[in-house]
Amino acid sequence: MSGAATTFRTARLLTPDYLVRGQDNAISCPLWADGALVAPTQSGSTVSVYDASNTAIVSGAAVTVTGSIATYTIPAATLPSTLSLGMGWRVEWSLVVSSVATVYRNSAGLVRSRLAPVITDADLFRRESSLNPSGTAPISSLSDFQDYIDEAWVTIHGRLTGKGRLPHLIMEPSALREPHILLTLHLVFEDFRTRLSETWKEKSESYRAQFGTSWDALAFEYDETDSGQSDGRRKRSASSTIWLCGRD
Repeated sequence: MSGAATTFRTARLLTPDYLVRGQDNAISCPLWADGALVAPTQSGSTVSVYDASNTAIVSGAAVTVTGSIATYTIPAATLPSTLSLGMGWRVEWSLVVSSVATVYRNSAGLVRSRLAPVITDADLFRRESSLNPSGTAPISSLSDFQDYIDEAWVTIHGRLTGKGRLPHLIMEPSALREPHILLTLHLVFEDFRTRLSETWKEKSESYRAQFGTSWDALAFEYDETDSGQSDGRRKRSASSTIWLCGRD
């Protein structure tokens, strides 16, 4: 369909699906339109998972709709240790809404483990105690800042993959702590600026600048060969290095 009156459904897939080998993997495909979840019809809705050689590891499996979201758990036995690790996989959801099936795709990969964030609200409060809802004079009525932490993490995740640094191969998660805190605080005060007062503009811009500096200096232990351990050489930067001239 097309035209000015068309409402496009959004498949809210924030990152690739990183499937951990040898484990049950729960995957989902939330559909949104007009600011609300759109529940697909469970009957007739399916999901398929293809490896890097385009072989169907899961073929047309029936999904479960829970809380208006299509979900499926890939059994551990389907992803045995004999399968090769790597990206290039894909997940295809065929979801029925209003009797019409639509396919939604997401990139995926088979990995040893997923990269997890290392910060929480307590880390933000150590920088900005006024954010603590249990403090003496909190500047916000928010009880937690998880949405901002999550959004900053997704942004960092996207930056890493865009620069060719696969998050699941980072062997030093703590290296991401500083940029994650700074980007989260930028998002917090940018939101305060728009919702509460322009007085938060300076803090927002300051944290954005600090994040940029921290990101440029970011380096971490990295598993270049996907062996399960750091390659033991120099740390990798967040961006791949391109040599434009000869090296001595």
